[in-house]
Amino acid sequence: MKPFITNVNYHFILKQAMNAFYGAQNTNDEGVKNALRFSCIDKATAIFDTLDSEQEQLIGEIFHIRSEEHLEKYDATLQDFLLPFPTIDDAVVKKLFPKAKKLKAPTISPEEMARLVFLGWNDTGAQKKFIIAPYKEQLTGIQGNFTPIAKKGICAFCHENGRVGLFKADIKTKGNTDQYRAVGQYICADSIACSTQMKDRTKLDEFIGVLKS
Repeated sequence: MKPFITNVNYHFILKQAMNAFYGAQNTNDEGVKNALRFSCIDKATAIFDTLDSEQEQLIGEIFHIRSEEHLEKYDATLQDFLLPFPTIDDAVVKKLFPKAKKLKAPTISPEEMARLVFLGWNDTGAQKKFIIAPYKEQLTGIQGNFTPIAKKGICAFCHENGRVGLFKADIKTKGNTDQYRAVGQYICADSIACSTQMKDRTKLDEFIGVLKS
């Protein structure tokens, strides 16, 4: 079976496997346990447009997880079918951000990069954040001002509570090429951490769509 699971798919499927296993510990009713397991399988299956029988069987293995050891083995098995995030080097960065003349790709190991949903990094001196992500089947780069805030908040991308800041960019107003409006989201200050805990790309894709429209 060929790799078919993106990193964001992997995070979501593993979360459903954990929900099925740990949730079943809260009841002695086998009917309730099985209903929970099937519900988690349905949620994990629903994120794909189509699955062949082997792929369905892999996700269906969630039903049989009965121990933490089995959960760990299932995690390892999922990782065998991951589609890696593409390698980002200085040449890719230069192509996606041609106006940022001295911008370099962040230093990150190939193993860590392969597990990302998106690559993001901060230029603290310029108070900017840069993000590279697959969008509409090609790599896309977005950039904007980034202002950290003092207290923790919920990230618009990964929906986790942590250190966030306002990522803000100016886009042209439709119908008037001389006017701009600012759009922004509160997102994680640490984009690597954000990327490795994302279970849904919806908000990231919507934001990229707004900036690229």
